[in-house]
Amino acid sequence: MTGFLGIRGINTYMNTIDDNPDNTTKALQVVRRIDDSPDLVDIMISIEDYFDRNSLYAFKNWIHGELIDGPVVKPYWISVSFKWPHKQMPDPMGGTRLMPHGTKVKFRLADENVPVKVKTPADYQPGTHKPKIKTEKIWIVDLLIPRRFVEDIDTEIMDLYDERVDDSDTVEDANAEGATEDNATAGVDNDQI
Repeated sequence: MTGFLGIRGINTYMNTIDDNPDNTTKALQVVRRIDDSPDLVDIMISIEDYFDRNSLYAFKNWIHGELIDGPVVKPYWISVSFKWPHKQMPDPMGGTRLMPHGTKVKFRLADENVPVKVKTPADYQPGTHKPKIKTEKIWIVDLLIPRRFVEDIDTEIMDLYDERVDDSDTVEDANAEGATEDNATAGVDNDQI
């Protein structure tokens, strides 16, 4: 399989985790979340099929993107974010290829901290054996894809990863449990309410 979900991209991303403490938490969350759930892998494969059906990989550099966030499943949308080095900006025409289908595409520039290649002892951070960190520009493309294009996945699985908070019954549930306004705000000053 080629494209965004390739093992090479995940391995590259995992290798930068050890060298770059700023990316550690975010990278581990993304990789562990996908690795722990075969359903999220299936969702990413369906997204990749959607990209294939729309010939996205025919446009320059789209195949080299690395997943940095998502998939985040919402009621009607699935959001994902990919990154590219600044010099390898994906062709914006590829993004416009997805827009007639309802996909929302957002390109943005960002900074990423990356370790320098160690050639001399001066390339280490003072007092450590860790390489110095430099800031590089990257392109981030955020995609908001209509959920209907990932139809192959069972709706029960999709709802499992739906990141909404169901608060429709919270007041009724609290009242049923005997909560009143007086005991709900007990111990809280009027200035805090």
